[in-house]
Amino acid sequence: MRNFILATCLLLIPVLSTGCNRGDGPPLAPASGKVTLDGIPVEGASVSFEPVNGGRPCSGMTNAEGIYQITSIETNDGAPVGDHLVAIIKITGEGASAPAGTDPAMALSDIPAADSKDGKKEPETIYLVPRKYGVAKTSGLKVTVPSGGSSELNFELSAR
Repeated sequence: MRNFILATCLLLIPVLSTGCNRGDGPPLAPASGKVTLDGIPVEGASVSFEPVNGGRPCSGMTNAEGIYQITSIETNDGAPVGDHLVAIIKITGEGASAPAGTDPAMALSDIPAADSKDGKKEPETIYLVPRKYGVAKTSGLKVTVPSGGSSELNFELSAR
């Protein structure tokens, strides 16, 4: 569990430290919803929105009911109005801790398995949400944040 929390924090640091550019970008609107995997709420998953027209990604974490709220600059302030590609990731295992020598802006699921200098494989990363959902550009997940915001930006994922 400790490795999962560390990996999640490392994934969110670049996102939260830069935030979505409120000054130059589109206005923010409340953005929340529920994440389920085969009908079961997913707790502890990171949900990231990447604006289609460019800009910084925004993110939130799911609670025990699978509910998330997106944060751009200030806690739960929402996401830029408009279309977004979405990534959802939840990992565990020895490999879930900080991958050394990688670009912090790279999605964890983009990092290839690497051999250590002594020829042993790196510790295993276990994807509790299928890996295919972990990269916004290839996840197949999209959402539109309306100007009035929405609490119904739900994602029904499948383990298949």
